This record gives sequence, structure tokens and C-alpha cells, in this order.
Amino acid sequence: MSKNPAKDFGQIADDYAFFETHATEGPRDAAAYARQLREVVEDRSEIRMLDFGCGTGSFSAQLLDLMDWAPERLKLTLVEPVETARAKAVTRLAEYTSSPIVDFASLPGGCDGSFDVVLSNHVLYYVPEMPQRLAELIAAVAPGGVFTTAMAGLSNALIVIWTTAFELLGRELPYNVADDLEVALAQQGVNFTKEQVPYELIFEDTDENRMKILRFLLADYLHEVPREPLWELLDQYSKGGRIEIFTASEHFTVRKP
Repeated sequence: MSKNPAKDFGQIADDYAFFETHATEGPRDAAAYARQLREVVEDRSEIRMLDFGCGTGSFSAQLLDLMDWAPERLKLTLVEPVETARAKAVTRLAEYTSSPIVDFASLPGGCDGSFDVVLSNHVLYYVPEMPQRLAELIAAVAPGGVFTTAMAGLSNALIVIWTTAFELLGRELPYNVADDLEVALAQQGVNFTKEQVPYELIFEDTDENRMKILRFLLADYLHEVPREPLWELLDQYSKGGRIEIFTASEHFTVRKP
């Protein structure tokens, strides 16, 4: 059965914002990317960067704050299918570059070897035909440049909620995970490095907050899943009136010779 990983974040925007507010994932990911990028592009007078799946640009702003590149060095291209989110990203990220931001709804053709940095942060879960998109993103990297991405794998506590929910429904997990990405990279024969980046998700343990996290994770599927098994999964993280989840994501980096 082929996966259908598309996910509409518009309807769960508030729940996603709750996750972002209560998780350290964003800052930890940004710091990990910054370490990688400083080794690759710090000596370049111009940095051509593609942000694939930029959303509203909130994560990209965190990363660019850490990089502190002079605006005249950065040439920024954004890919984001949701037009309203992409417009917000263009506005939010304008201060980081003195050049006009180029933006697209999908990855354009003819961009092989065009970028020093290709970033895709926690996006490939939801990309159809992920191995093909992955090959295109790597091809877009210029010689000496880097492709870098983060995804959670099957051992991640939140991915366990995904897998449990779809097992209860008797369905294949529709989303891609880091394990799929690692297989795709190996099949494409590219050299890559992998780093585990830990983070925490901590919030007040209320029914309302539990539902926010479950809606963020399962969106339209949530109403189909029996509530009790999902509640039991969260019970194990309940401590002193809070849910405390300590888990990790995987970062994958491909450097072009």
C-alpha cells in the first residue's frame, strides 16, 4: 500500500503552536544545524539557501538568528505549499537578507547544484514520494554545499503514538519517519552522517492539553482512534501534575564533494 502522507496543518495550527511552545525541539534542532552549517559555509562570501517546507518561517528565523549572517551574504529561497504560511515566511525572514526572497509552492525544476544549503526541518514526514523528493533536494546542493534535515524515528515517543494509533485502526502508518529516510539515503548511495538530537516536551497534565498534543499528531484521524489506549500511552509520562516526555529526533546531513 502506498503512503498518503499529506497533512493539513491549517486546522491544527493552535495545537501545533502549543507543541512548539512546550517543546525544546526547535531550539535544540536549530543549535544542531548551526554547528553543521558553520563548518560548511562560514568562509563563503555568498550563501544560497533553500528552505524546503518553511511553514511560516518561525523555525528558519531561530536558525538564522544563531547563524548571524550579514544580510548581504544570504540569498534565500523558500518552498511551502500553503500560500498563507509562505507569505508569512517571506515577511518574517525579509530582515535576514538584503536580496528579494524567492518563493515557490513546490520545488522548482532546473535547480540542480543551485544552493550551498538545503534545509528541510521536520517536513519529510508529509511529503509524497519521499525518496524522489529527497533525490531532488540532494541534487539541488552545489559542490561543497550541504543538505540537512531532521526527522523523528520509530523510537521517538511521539512517533510511538502515531504507530499505536494506526495499529489500532488496522492501517499502515501514512507518514514517513526517520527510518524510511535512512533507507532512502542508503538506496541512493549517498554518504551521510546521522546525529541524535534530544529534546523535551513538558506541559500541564490536563485533558485539554493531552487533546492538543493528540490533535497535533493525528489531526483528522483522531476521531477514529479509541481514546483509552492513547491516554494510557500518555499516563506513563505523567509526573507531579505534568506530562514530561524526554525523547529525540535524528539529524541527517549530506555534504557534496
